[in-house]
Amino acid sequence: MMSRLRLALLVITVLVVSGCAASSTRHYETFHDVQLRSILVVPPLNEVTDVQATTSVLATLPFFLAEKGYYVFPVNTVKTLLEFEGYYEPAEVHAAPPEQLANLFKADAVLYVTIHEWTSKYIVLATSTQVDFGYRLVAADGSLLWEKRSRAHYTPSNSSGGGLALMLNAIQAAVERASPTYIPLTRSVHSQALLGEGSGNRGIPPGPYHPGHEAYLTSDGLPTAR
Repeated sequence: MMSRLRLALLVITVLVVSGCAASSTRHYETFHDVQLRSILVVPPLNEVTDVQATTSVLATLPFFLAEKGYYVFPVNTVKTLLEFEGYYEPAEVHAAPPEQLANLFKADAVLYVTIHEWTSKYIVLATSTQVDFGYRLVAADGSLLWEKRSRAHYTPSNSSGGGLALMLNAIQAAVERASPTYIPLTRSVHSQALLGEGSGNRGIPPGPYHPGHEAYLTSDGLPTAR
């Protein structure tokens, strides 16, 4: 019943997605030199209280890295091996030397993600769901390759009008509050940051398994079309 109601309400709702490039650095010349093939995604550093955030980020992130043409080590295998090596907490992993982490898996680079925000706020007949992630890609030798901070939010359309409109707003807000759209927003933020969609930049350069990789290598260091 809840899914049907959400589907019906999507006809009259508006998805609002915003990206922030407050911290966006791309060292494309270094990408040329390193020529990454594989990326190790370590457990995200979660600054919020919802443990679902970590699971959702790890479940969705490999797809976008693969879309960009890189091999991604299976995240569950990574977590198991890290724990075997004594890294039980994400904070410990993020504090460890990247050279050491990369060497464990023979990875070309390590991707760190920090979850800054993962909230759904209810304010007077409206619910706003927000996610905010920071990304940092470090080569196996410890050099910074790329970093980006990106965020997105979703607020059902707030129609003005009489009693019917107010009731509709209340229903939309209740649906979003009961089942926040975290996964679609997480995918949107990954897409903004890594693929460069809708964020005014081109994300990370295409990897060796991307059809645009050869053109990128022969370019002036700027990534070609996605």
